[in-house]
Amino acid sequence: MPIRQKTLHETPGVCVRLSHYGPGERMHAHGHDHHQISWLLAGELLEESGRSQRELLRAARGVKPADCVHANVYGPQGALLLTASLDAATAARFLPGGALDWSWDAADPAPARALLGLIARGGDIADAALDDLLSLDGQAGPDATSRVPDWLEAVRAQLRDDPDAPELDSLARQHGVHRVHLSRSFTRHFGMAPSLYRVRSRLALGITRLSEGEAPADAAADAGFADQSHFSRRLTRDLGLAPRRLQTLLAA
Repeated sequence: MPIRQKTLHETPGVCVRLSHYGPGERMHAHGHDHHQISWLLAGELLEESGRSQRELLRAARGVKPADCVHANVYGPQGALLLTASLDAATAARFLPGGALDWSWDAADPAPARALLGLIARGGDIADAALDDLLSLDGQAGPDATSRVPDWLEAVRAQLRDDPDAPELDSLARQHGVHRVHLSRSFTRHFGMAPSLYRVRSRLALGITRLSEGEAPADAAADAGFADQSHFSRRLTRDLGLAPRRLQTLLAA
């Protein structure tokens, strides 16, 4: 079965692709002229680099520096990978402190899968979702053991309560933190990336407006969606109901 690959998002310094490899597909030893962060979302993978190899039977996150020679064998049911190719400047932004050694670590696939949906959709949220994707560090769930910093509570309130809250880069500057630190801290404490939280909050507000009898177009605008079709697609995707249908059910 041939490799099926789709470029989802491309900006200066980074290209994100979704790739499916057929059962038993092999890639002989090769390297890339860019750095990579990859997420194994489904299936299995055996990767060899130098004298080391990793056999991955569950979801995982991997890092490869440019020119890292590696070979791959994909599982008997195939494998689905999400891969971000980074230039040196972008890699330095998201992988500070020399974190560019070849590695694979187990990771909860849910955050990457959810962000994949936002990136594939494009539009105003795709760039923020991309930054959140690159900021994922493999942690598998919210940290309920430590106190949430005041600045992070303020960020959450802004994303939740203000449909027109500044973009995440601006919020990070406003609170005097790095954008990557904001994303990692938010995900660690609240269990989801900030771009996802923003969309969920907008969706909840839109549903409330529908329940109050607003027309779908007005509910979408009040909740901060770009247009009614964007709101409708998100609602249908998350709940399986179009706005008018949900409104009818809530009015019953």
